[in-house]
Amino acid sequence: MLTTYIIGSLALIVKPGPDLTCTIATALSDGKARAATLMLGLVTGCWLWILLLTAGVASFFTAHPATMAAIQVVGAAYIAYLAYCSFADAIRSFRASSPDALRPATARGFRLVLRGIAMSMSNPLTILFFLAFLPSFTSTSSSFPPAVQTLLLGTLFCALVPFVYLPVIVAADFFRSKLVGSVKATATLKLVSAIMLAAVVIVLAANISFR
Repeated sequence: MLTTYIIGSLALIVKPGPDLTCTIATALSDGKARAATLMLGLVTGCWLWILLLTAGVASFFTAHPATMAAIQVVGAAYIAYLAYCSFADAIRSFRASSPDALRPATARGFRLVLRGIAMSMSNPLTILFFLAFLPSFTSTSSSFPPAVQTLLLGTLFCALVPFVYLPVIVAADFFRSKLVGSVKATATLKLVSAIMLAAVVIVLAANISFR
């Protein structure tokens, strides 16, 4: 049963979504260090949702769709702001006269982690996913109570995320490194990053429901 859970978890992690898209966009725009740091924040946010589910708080969100919708609006607005900043950065890059003006931003550590947490926590669809997925793998015959099983399974899910995200980050950064030094190519990557973030906003906005 654990093997089935791991396979199912990996399949779900691989499925393209807002978190993976934002991570790839960051890797293309700013490199693997910042993307990996963002991933850490996303995983932390995911685990915080697991804690809420274990504590029973998740039922509040499912019983109050307007609250979930409000959180989704805030999350979509935040990513829209990041997309705007990325578009502005891309425009500045296209106007740059030399590659020196396009040096990647250095990893900002804690701020990027907080950004990842905010992005993950502002997506209530995550908790809905866990509500539908995790109970299928809890067992009444286990020596652990259901809440502890949920916490352990959710933690395992979060631990599996880097096994999918890190290779993708490295691949995106490798592609990016081949183009660094070309003003137009680097600026184009920044534009692609901005477009990907904008696409995430559209997807999130399309899933907002007040009922």
